[in-house]
Amino acid sequence: MSEPPRRIYSLLQLLLVFNALWFVSAQGSFFQISSPWVWVCKENKCVRTRASETTQGQSNAVCKLTCYESATLWPLPTVKPTLSKNVAAFFASNVRITKLTSNSSKTEDMLREAVAIFTNYIQQMESNGLGDSTRDCVVSANTCKSASYVTAQHLLNVEVIVTQNTVQLALDTDESYTLDVKTDDTVTTAYIVAETYFGARHAMETLSQLITWDELSNSLVMIQNAHIEDTPVFAHRGFSIDTSRNYVEISLLKRIIDGLSYNKLNVLHWHITDSNSFPFVSSREPLMAIYGAHSARQVYQSADIQELVHYAQVRGVKIIPEVDAPSHVGAGWDWGPIYGMGDLLLCFDIQPWDDYCYQPPCGFFNPINDKVYTVLGNIYKDMADLFQNDMFHMGGDEVKMKCWNETKSITQWLADKGWDKEPEPLLKLWSHYQNQSLAKLDEAYGNTQPVILWNSDLTAKGHATSYLDRNRYIIQFWDRWNDTTLKNLYEDGYKLIISNYDALYLDCGFSGWVGEALNNWCGPYIGWKKIYENSPKAMIENFGLVYNKDQFLGGEAALWAEQSKGLALEGKIWPRLSALAERLWTDPETGWRLAETRLHIQRERMVDRGITADPLQPEWCMQNDDSCFF
Repeated sequence: MSEPPRRIYSLLQLLLVFNALWFVSAQGSFFQISSPWVWVCKENKCVRTRASETTQGQSNAVCKLTCYESATLWPLPTVKPTLSKNVAAFFASNVRITKLTSNSSKTEDMLREAVAIFTNYIQQMESNGLGDSTRDCVVSANTCKSASYVTAQHLLNVEVIVTQNTVQLALDTDESYTLDVKTDDTVTTAYIVAETYFGARHAMETLSQLITWDELSNSLVMIQNAHIEDTPVFAHRGFSIDTSRNYVEISLLKRIIDGLSYNKLNVLHWHITDSNSFPFVSSREPLMAIYGAHSARQVYQSADIQELVHYAQVRGVKIIPEVDAPSHVGAGWDWGPIYGMGDLLLCFDIQPWDDYCYQPPCGFFNPINDKVYTVLGNIYKDMADLFQNDMFHMGGDEVKMKCWNETKSITQWLADKGWDKEPEPLLKLWSHYQNQSLAKLDEAYGNTQPVILWNSDLTAKGHATSYLDRNRYIIQFWDRWNDTTLKNLYEDGYKLIISNYDALYLDCGFSGWVGEALNNWCGPYIGWKKIYENSPKAMIENFGLVYNKDQFLGGEAALWAEQSKGLALEGKIWPRLSALAERLWTDPETGWRLAETRLHIQRERMVDRGITADPLQPEWCMQNDDSCFF
């Protein structure tokens, strides 16, 4: 290569390097230039429009807040809200909590915590929005003109009145609230009135959803005037998390609780033990975790659980523990013979496992060993000390009886009692276990609280009414939505919690993890639309029956954790669980189509608050209403 071309080549290289360095150093200021786009509300849609001197547009967020009939609220209030189209701008430093009124110091303490959470949302919203941004009117002076509602002196005052002293969430807790927002000149006041703390907490969540960040004015913006009366349709609105197959850290459980609170879900059903592990540290039975935990680091200590229970309570969530039995037991129960307790456990890790149970390792209680009930009673007492709840989950699903039928001590015990002459002796044995363990639960808790069981052979037609008191037992239904088991339990008058796997199992649709199966047993993957339209009313009317809402306490989605661990677990939960939240809070008669845009916004809101929620569509769809509907 001759000298002049070499010099030109070298110069070009230097220019490329210089340009790259300039681009890197200039990126911060480059993205501070105003967007050329604004949004205009037309026929309840936010239409993206190129900004000009004559276009009176808004930012995308403010347009969605004011254009839609129900703003960006999730879940929808059960009574149609009254919302103004005008907004007021303010800064987080101008939020004032001017009144907290209740008749209980405990309630007031919880209200202070709830207020701190609320104000943190607002500060975080402002912090996320500001970044290093500055207002630049070069692209379109009219975008700044559109944001002329900004005033640095505008105040947001919040007043909260709670009339009852209820601090424990129960099935009969009143979660209703009234929220009024009124603006007078440079002061906006939010008035919250609720019967209980839990209604007031929901109202604060709703209030936070009437606020957004406006990138045109670089300020917080909220609806100027609003009236909302709201109460949930179903009392039990939950999510079931499995921490036995794979351990879930306390920090992640807190994030899940955060997400529940953002969606007004009120139950974390904690499937804390199973045959794989026993991570619950029992002070009365310490050998359970010593023998049963995956490791000494993968356990739940009493202090951790106490903190978690309070963390959930303040966020309007109760934790219901589940000790699944008499199947789904194994790790942690195999120390009996060593310590003179006999065989607490039968058929643990027996092979071939698929002859005896539904997944490895197998394990079944020995229901004729009275020491089983002694140990169970102590575990129940520990849980009564830690969990503040009005219900307990005793599991009870997937009991294959081959193990019991092949255990000589059990068949002899049945013969000695004359039960071998019964039509279904092993069902009678199962009922014996259930009655003995229930007596220990009642003794531990000092009351006769409702007990939840999964549907099973014990709850089948003719069995349930023979063995399970409908005034005591609540059945959590997990089969397909049109399975006649649901019809039978409904006709028999049982209270029900809906968790049908074909709509509410969030682990479905992933690869198989045992054998040669390419997919797991309950595929395909379940999208949010199917979850949203999973209506208890539709299920019952499908059988030609008259729907009685009072028989349905509500529902739960479930995530069984064979293939879930760590932060990746969150993406399997959110925002699909949000779809269930609106179904259970509002029970809308309209379908998923009218909910789609609001769910996009709810998903973004959760992400802004630190939740790892999967997107539902490309972000372009969020900026172009109704453009991605086929």
